[in-house]
Amino acid sequence: MLKVFGFVRRHANLTHDDYRAAHVGYHNSYGRRLNKIRGYVLNVRANEPIESTLGPLVTMLSRDEPMDFDALWDGWGQLVFDTLDDYLAAKSPARDKPGPGGLEEDARVAAVGGDGAYLYTGSPFQFMVAEHVALPVRRPERKIFKLVQFAKRRTELPEALFRAYVTGRYAPMLARLPGLRGLIVNFRAELDVMTGFFPPDAEGFTPEGIAVRERFHAGWDCITELWFDHGAQFVRGRPAMSALDAVESELFASIFYREVDETVAVNPNRAPAPDFYFR
Repeated sequence: MLKVFGFVRRHANLTHDDYRAAHVGYHNSYGRRLNKIRGYVLNVRANEPIESTLGPLVTMLSRDEPMDFDALWDGWGQLVFDTLDDYLAAKSPARDKPGPGGLEEDARVAAVGGDGAYLYTGSPFQFMVAEHVALPVRRPERKIFKLVQFAKRRTELPEALFRAYVTGRYAPMLARLPGLRGLIVNFRAELDVMTGFFPPDAEGFTPEGIAVRERFHAGWDCITELWFDHGAQFVRGRPAMSALDAVESELFASIFYREVDETVAVNPNRAPAPDFYFR
């Protein structure tokens, strides 16, 4: 399985709500049709600041948040494919459009709607992640609360040991939070998943685009996704788990939180693909 995150900055002509409507309503309608896609989830940063949801708890839990972090992103998509080759070949015409002679190819899928120049500022920050599913997500048929934790490892902790401690010690403790519906930890990987997916002249390959992306990446090493029915469950349950404080201090040089609104365009499916067309 290949899992790719793509963080985006909205176009200056769009308000945050305009961007949300355009990404969810138009862009997703083409993204979900990418060839051989196995999962597609969009996360848009919530309108309200995290302090309004978590209250004083966010100050207690957060440490050394990067300056102006929210200026670097408004949302991110999560793409799941079986292989790197499937991912790189996904942006090609999809044979799923009905026409006078039967099923036809739709070339617009190859451009994912062709709205990138109007939806985003610059290229998405696209990178592979290695995921650890500590608790599979159980989504009801309604909007639920999704909390995202950004964390950066302590420099004295080797990366392999950091991942082992997070998945083996920290995540099992975090998974005991009351009311938790799902817990997935995502570690950023170094595999280049932008070359071959974006055109060579894309902004993301310019010195300016690379500098902005590296600034964004410098603020964190792993992204943990937590799902609850309501934010109040985390506010009530987290202070009672004081043992997490010491582990977070041991593992993370910085840690901070955001709420996102999640749209599931293609429910992630990690099972082997069947031999027929499906979404």
